[in-house]
Amino acid sequence: MADSAIELEDTVRLLLTHTEISCVICYEELSRIPVPPLSCPPLMIHSSHAHSNQLRARCDIAHIYDDTKSTGFTLPGHDDYEPGAANVAHTRSLGFLKKLLNGPYFDLEAIWDEHTLYEFGERDVAKTMNTMVEEPYVNHVPTITGGIGRKALTAFYTDHFVFNNPEDTKLELVSRTVGTDRVIDEFIFSFTHDRVIDWLIPGIPPTHKHVRIPFTSVVNVRGDRLYHEHIAWDQATVLRQLGLLPEYLPFPYPLPDGRTPAKGKRFEYRVPTAGAETAQKLLDESSVVSNHMFGFEVREVDDI
Repeated sequence: MADSAIELEDTVRLLLTHTEISCVICYEELSRIPVPPLSCPPLMIHSSHAHSNQLRARCDIAHIYDDTKSTGFTLPGHDDYEPGAANVAHTRSLGFLKKLLNGPYFDLEAIWDEHTLYEFGERDVAKTMNTMVEEPYVNHVPTITGGIGRKALTAFYTDHFVFNNPEDTKLELVSRTVGTDRVIDEFIFSFTHDRVIDWLIPGIPPTHKHVRIPFTSVVNVRGDRLYHEHIAWDQATVLRQLGLLPEYLPFPYPLPDGRTPAKGKRFEYRVPTAGAETAQKLLDESSVVSNHMFGFEVREVDDI
């Protein structure tokens, strides 16, 4: 982002006419970028507002980030920084560059598989951490567990994860999508709840129930090392399978028609969640009937 329109125009014109430049990526408002010549390097623009159809027609790719205030959205120290948009722009730019510069390419699947081998197979914290960048982070979304930075994440893996999983823990891959800089997995995470599992169901004593949970992992790779993991699952199905989530719970509000419970009564709603069948349907879509929860209703029961 240049300080003035004249400086920006001169800079862009120089870049777009330089014969030794392979491609140009520009973070700037479309209205401030001069229309490039017909013969110019491949051009990608990241902008916070859509302007200038002539410019958009002339460049190879123009991405608009409507929910951002300015192209400062990509700078962590900027008032307009938006981490979500910045991450998307980074991946788009990386894909653009790799295609035009012919790499570098890394086997992202092998990097991720090696990491999980050390986590769940060998249960080796040092080897697990060696598959990651210098300052990685892990976030288990439902329980907000994990760690940010090497020191915190090493402590998390040592004290709450690698040696905390039951011996019969199993990961069953259902699907995998590999992108420019990340691997996205759907898998079934199964285990017997024979201990307190800090990162997954913290504070709950062993129930000795066998659990099968649909998981999604989004793993970002920088170079040939893992940068971060975003892991998500449905915590309600975990509690249902452990026998810790009742079928009905109190509904403490009036119904849409204004009705309230009669004296000595209360409303209850049927909790819209399922058990191990969630994992089964992820594996085989025809194994469980869809939409059976559409019949769930509030009921009135004795308030005892």
